[in-house]
Amino acid sequence: MRVRQGSIRDWPFMYSLGKINIPDSASPWRKQPLEETLKYREAVLKGFWTWIQQTGSIVFIAEAAAEDVNDNTPIMEPGGNQSLGYLVLHPSSREELTGVYQGWIMDFGVLPEWRGQKIGEKLLKAAEEYCRQHNIAYLGLACSSHNIPALHLYEKSGFVEERKIMVKCL
Repeated sequence: MRVRQGSIRDWPFMYSLGKINIPDSASPWRKQPLEETLKYREAVLKGFWTWIQQTGSIVFIAEAAAEDVNDNTPIMEPGGNQSLGYLVLHPSSREELTGVYQGWIMDFGVLPEWRGQKIGEKLLKAAEEYCRQHNIAYLGLACSSHNIPALHLYEKSGFVEERKIMVKCL
């Protein structure tokens, strides 16, 4: 398994996985039907690659080669590398209260059948390494509070809670 910098060729994979991950990320407090949420997310995703290019954001792609597969790994398509996950890093985001520049993880996903195989950890490490190499002192992200597996991954990777976003159903 390796992590490489992504390109426009990876966009179909990212678009597809971005839609798959919505049920894991959408807040249960928002009573909007999932179909409406998916429709909104699809509209956002349609312009996402353009936004990535315009902002100088970096895409990391985790992929496996045929030689990476063993008896415990999910089945891959024959003949070549398979994309397993992606992470989009916005390297010049500004923290909203202090104005301090930071890296910000804009989007992040791993194929469901590959979760638990340390793919997410490797993508996070790639983003951290990029930030260190570019003297970016902070790396932030947002996560829905009900997404317990993602929260565990982030905490295990050294992220700490800095702020809470709260909502009240009216």
